[in-house]
Amino acid sequence: MSKIIENIFYKQREDFYRKYKNRNKRFTFPEDITMTKGIPYATDGIKAHRLDIMEPSGTAPAEGWPVIINIHGGGLLLGSKEFNQYFCARLCTLGYLVFNVEYRLIPDCTIYDQISDIFQAMDFIQKKLDRYRGNSADVYAVGDSGGACLLVYATAAQRNPKVAKAAGVTPSTLPLKALGLISGMFYTNKFDQIGLFMPKYLYGPKYRRSAFAPYVNPEHPDIMKSLPPCFLVTSGKDHLRRYTMQFKMALDRAQMESQIMDFPDDPRLTHAFSAFEPELPESTQVFHAMTDYFKKL
Repeated sequence: MSKIIENIFYKQREDFYRKYKNRNKRFTFPEDITMTKGIPYATDGIKAHRLDIMEPSGTAPAEGWPVIINIHGGGLLLGSKEFNQYFCARLCTLGYLVFNVEYRLIPDCTIYDQISDIFQAMDFIQKKLDRYRGNSADVYAVGDSGGACLLVYATAAQRNPKVAKAAGVTPSTLPLKALGLISGMFYTNKFDQIGLFMPKYLYGPKYRRSAFAPYVNPEHPDIMKSLPPCFLVTSGKDHLRRYTMQFKMALDRAQMESQIMDFPDDPRLTHAFSAFEPELPESTQVFHAMTDYFKKL
């Protein structure tokens, strides 16, 4: 059965890439930013261990550009940094130095490997901030769908040694001031299409007896209390809207700083629409509202 499920995952990945093969041709890349593509952030030669850097035009502030690290979505089993290039470019035009990170995908690894990939990327970014005029004291991270889930766990592991130990990861020391979480796939073990198949691939076949088992529920206090301020985005046509609403309520119960942007039931505003369709007017609203939130912190 496991081989059958793995083949389904691979087919989903292939279908996704085929469906969106020519998608980027629809978008206009901003002329006032500089993008450097495919920079290795690890020395192991793995293709997934690469990132893109997008630099704003003009003179950086005296303290350096504020920084956004982007983690692409795709349910942790598909997607790519290329898919999020235009999303990242739009953020860059607002005066942010943006790092667009690739990472390994399920079922070729576990979520612990993905968290480790994010920390490796963050360590690399930390070393490069001076070169790219980035402000190490003003760093944020943004993720959509599975990327938002990954960011929650990575940030909790960074801020809580118990979570890091249970995941078996070594956190980066680059501090994140806040998270932007778009259509987050926060819950992975509900009785739904995600929860029925994903957990043993994410956490390992014996995860229920593992040290990480309590943290499969992202509402665990060790996770909730370890998060920085969070800006959440969802919409009426987001098929994971209930996840975002539940996660927001959990943050409120834990008395953690957060803000939500919930768009109405509009057929254009589907799951993670600001990443899928970054040129929509509503996507522009997301970019401005999220970065305004960051600036107030």
